Amino acid sequence: MQFMSAIISAFALCMASHALGAAIDSPVQDIEAADPLIATDPFYACNCPNNCSHKAGSGCKYHSGPSDKSSVVKGKCVVRGGGLTCVSG
Repeated sequence: MQFMSAIISAFALCMASHALGAAIDSPVQDIEAADPLIATDPFYACNCPNNCSHKAGSGCKYHSGPSDKSSVVKGKCVVRGGGLTCVSG
């Protein structure tokens, strides 16, 4: 009987620790505090996967070169060839 009580107590203690652990926020980086994702080219600046909600006239940004260190070009999404693309200026 004491063995069964010990097992039940250990199980209850384990479940309680999980419940308390779930209620406490883990120290994860806040995505909003990080730099926003910038597209790699004018097409992806206005299209999926990350910019699916963009429409003609939406603001957009993309890297001017092949690296994340390249300067960022800001523009607006315009319809070209049946699809959206980011145009600066």
